Amino acid sequence: MIGPSVTQVLRPFVDFSRIPEDVLEYAAWRGTEVHRLCSIYAKGLPIIGEIKPSCAGYFLSFQQWFDLAVEKAHLVEAELEDPTYQYHGHPDLICTLRGDPGMTLIDLKTPITESPTWRGQIAAYARLAEVNNHPVIRCGSLQLKQDGGRAKFREYKRDGRDFAAFLAALTAQRYFK
Repeated sequence: MIGPSVTQVLRPFVDFSRIPEDVLEYAAWRGTEVHRLCSIYAKGLPIIGEIKPSCAGYFLSFQQWFDLAVEKAHLVEAELEDPTYQYHGHPDLICTLRGDPGMTLIDLKTPITESPTWRGQIAAYARLAEVNNHPVIRCGSLQLKQDGGRAKFREYKRDGRDFAAFLAALTAQRYFK
């Protein structure tokens, strides 16, 4: 594993200071558990054991979206490295969506509101996909619904600005560490 992770690079730009520590810890646990369940499902493996009620709606939201939208999963939670810029990350899903001619990178999200760091994160993941021979034609976030409702795909256009912002954060991290 080379360099910092995408998450480590962007962490200083996410402000959780107004969120009580216990709420933050629980949300982090829930997000990890939801990602685990979705990863298992996307790989076509059976879910073993009980799904916690706090995760069930998010998982149902993903499951319904996946069954409707995904033709083929190519990579699920794979660790990828960029030897040029020296960072790594774990894109949640690289898949072919039904009717699309190429691959799409999907980053799963459980928060209700979009974070300013999502664009940079997904641009960094898209670069990782490309340098590891998984060229994506689309990329975006998939906001899962707590109540099991319809997941919302937010596509990000790739104009270079989001990746430039990520590289600026990477440079700053290296300079100050």
